[in-house]
Amino acid sequence: MHRSIAAAAAVVALTAALTACNGSDGDGDKAGTTKKGTHSSGALEPGGEKSPEAAPSGASSTGAKLGDTLSLTGIVGLGETTAPTADVTLNKFVDNAKAQGPYFDPRDGNRLVAAEFTIVNTGTVTYSDAPYTPPTVVDTAGTAHNGKPGDPTDGESLSITMTLSQGERATGWVIFDVPKHAKIASVTWQMDRTGLDPARVGTWTL
Repeated sequence: MHRSIAAAAAVVALTAALTACNGSDGDGDKAGTTKKGTHSSGALEPGGEKSPEAAPSGASSTGAKLGDTLSLTGIVGLGETTAPTADVTLNKFVDNAKAQGPYFDPRDGNRLVAAEFTIVNTGTVTYSDAPYTPPTVVDTAGTAHNGKPGDPTDGESLSITMTLSQGERATGWVIFDVPKHAKIASVTWQMDRTGLDPARVGTWTL
């Protein structure tokens, strides 16, 4: 009888110890592992600026958030055998942007929004684009609004003619004229924007 009680007590003690060890290991895994392509979507800062709360991470072109980097492919150019490729990151988004000069002010009934991008040429051929052409902002009604030339007060815009050789990068802003009460739901970037090709479009959900 005494032996049965002692054996049962030993089993209970061993089970408790194993449970404690497993719980500790589980917490360690959670703290040291970040799911690829997911992080906080960022906080809205004073002035309507939204920036990521975590470092940029890789993501698929269908599940990206602010701060994520998307690997995109363009189309094969004339005389080329391969298409340009680039890593594009949406760094920041400003919901109520101000233009540096009156020439870039929004039309009556509209407001400006602005997005800051970093583009890195990851391919072997030159990537050339007018930076306000590839991106759009899409509102909750599904309407896409194109970028336009101009500098926001938040920083310098991308060069009006962007030409990146292999390994080169560019960082800058693009501004958009949108209806005053439109709610922007996402930002897109399409390399070599000719026609609508989902394979060449990266989308960040705000």
